[in-house]
Amino acid sequence: MILYGILGAVLGGVTGFFIGRFFHKLGNSCPILCNPKISTIYFGLLGFLIGIN
Repeated sequence: MILYGILGAVLGGVTGFFIGRFFHKLGNSCPILCNPKISTIYFGLLGFLIGIN
């Protein structure tokens, strides 16, 4: 169960990094999506929570 959480966190973090990279060019409308550092942490946490569920 915790393995799924770790796997979800890694996949979520990678996804969040790429989303932050691509949406960074659109402007500063949403700090969660436009900042790669914040989006990596946010999506990593989201992936962990979904993975342990």
